[in-house]
Amino acid sequence: MNRNRGIRFRDRCGRQGGLLLLGASLIVLGACDDLLEVELPHILTDVAIEGSDTAETQINSAIALFECGWSAFALHALGHEDVLQSIAGAGAGLSIFQEVPNTGLCDTSSQDYSWFDQIAGARALLSNAPERLVPTAQGTGRGVYDRMEDEWDLGPDEERLKAVAAVYVAATLDHFGEFLCESALDGSDLITPTEMLNLAEEWTDRALGHINTYGDFAMPHGIASSARTMATGLRARIRWANGDLAGAAADAATVPDGFFAYVTRETGEQRRNKTYHAARSIGFGGMLGINDWWDPEIRDPNPATGQSWPNPIPFTGYLFLGIMPDGRALEPGNLPVVTAEVMRELGNEPTFLDTDAVPDIRVKHIKKPIQGPDEEWVPDTYGAEDEDEPLVSWEEMRFIEAELALSQGNLQRAIDIVNNFRRAAELPVISGDYEATLLADAEQVRYMLVEERRRELFASGARYYAFKIQNTDILWFPRRQGQTPFQGYGLLGAVRMLFATDEYETNPYFAGRGGLDARGTGCASLPGSQAPVPS
Repeated sequence: MNRNRGIRFRDRCGRQGGLLLLGASLIVLGACDDLLEVELPHILTDVAIEGSDTAETQINSAIALFECGWSAFALHALGHEDVLQSIAGAGAGLSIFQEVPNTGLCDTSSQDYSWFDQIAGARALLSNAPERLVPTAQGTGRGVYDRMEDEWDLGPDEERLKAVAAVYVAATLDHFGEFLCESALDGSDLITPTEMLNLAEEWTDRALGHINTYGDFAMPHGIASSARTMATGLRARIRWANGDLAGAAADAATVPDGFFAYVTRETGEQRRNKTYHAARSIGFGGMLGINDWWDPEIRDPNPATGQSWPNPIPFTGYLFLGIMPDGRALEPGNLPVVTAEVMRELGNEPTFLDTDAVPDIRVKHIKKPIQGPDEEWVPDTYGAEDEDEPLVSWEEMRFIEAELALSQGNLQRAIDIVNNFRRAAELPVISGDYEATLLADAEQVRYMLVEERRRELFASGARYYAFKIQNTDILWFPRRQGQTPFQGYGLLGAVRMLFATDEYETNPYFAGRGGLDARGTGCASLPGSQAPVPS
């Protein structure tokens, strides 16, 4: 989609006066020359951003920066979701569990999946006023949102611009709250995921306040048809990740079927759909079947439960998934139903499985030549590098409602939500004896929802990765044990990722906690979700 908003970093500014931005080592845009060159009516320079007439340009630039990092993260998350392994010997980091975020310029090559600086930098461009973030932050309050609040008077359109900026501040904070073990903002003291998600929710409330004042509107550049629905859906996700299931479901219920808010994509570096480009078009990895190669007998047990992992690993495998005529998608042991065209080796006996299964068309893959020795199966979710990616989706909202129904014992409601997904995709619905079995066993309904979620949200911007983080008692993370089956890349085992390494060495608060020895301490309040502290 040619929206003329491509961006690229020219350089990473040095620190000034000890100011340290979240993970990015970036000074806010107005404090250094040529941080960003933006393909807009003019290049953003120190002089240009002083004028209030550049407010929308600055917001667009921050959105473009966020989108580049988000698309790269969506690609990288396919490793954490057990979808891909590297086959080519190149682009290895694209498809492995990893515990430290990749920093650097955004999408400078087909193998690049740097995302951290972009999402961190987008937030800093929008707001870095400590009073709107955390008291220990060292920001200057010169983000575009801050200046609209504190300095500029933009007339009737100001509330709309503030709303857009606030939505994206919330999106960046949500991202770090969901996927990082701990973090900081503008050189602040350590922030836990809970604290970060609380702050993200405050920014969605701020956005909704501006929307209520201005009135609802379509987000710019085709991002969403309704700013209010986008902000409310984002708040539903934040509340869900933060353990407020009732609040999340109340928000989710206001998001209608069919609604999406998008990360917009175009052709070319910095703007392309990275999942399509690197995983589908270029191809560095191959999709994984059911995990019967990790060998739990020689691994540590799941620290969330103390129990050894089953073998094969449950809820893994994306090739040739199927659904039985009665709607069943799981076999005993929580292994997915696969269609008759696939053989799986259990012991030494290859066995055809589920000859009556209907192929699940939602988990699309195609066999093609890649940057490796043979053809491989690769994800086929997106059809072009300018295809937009879902940032907020109605499907995820329905799953939040299904989780609440499960928690309240309303098993029929949870099943009905899944059946609506199935009918939309013209797949077998849950019925008959299988439905009766589920209605008698809430635990089996939970497992059914897990499997349905990983299929319905396949390759949809790390949403299954986020779900795994919240369900570490049943969903596998290798936790620094084992290697990928083909190239033998180490599985570093991150649940949530650690903060960028240089922050522990430079941020005075982190240094006071022991520098690198402080890594991982921010997740102590979330048992089972803590990223490991490397020895």
